[in-house]
Amino acid sequence: MEIQLNKILNKIYLVFITIFEISNVSDDKRPKISIREIALRGTIIAAIITTPSIITFILIWIVLDNLIYAAIVGTVVHFTAMGFSLKISKKILVKK
Repeated sequence: MEIQLNKILNKIYLVFITIFEISNVSDDKRPKISIREIALRGTIIAAIITTPSIITFILIWIVLDNLIYAAIVGTVVHFTAMGFSLKISKKILVKK
């Protein structure tokens, strides 16, 4: 239990250190990404996350004719897609 707590605290510490280092980077070294690019990429990520859950919800509702089952399965698919959203966003949002 104590080892897991130490691992979690180390991860939190690393996140704060990373945020601090990014905030102290000079403007010359920061990647330039426009608001339009951020909005476009965010919209793409949102579509990737929500489309499977909406399609699953509709298909389960039509096939099983049960709204509750469709909502539960759609929610599970949605949160699973959200789990992959970090990997997806890293690939889409990284400026080359």
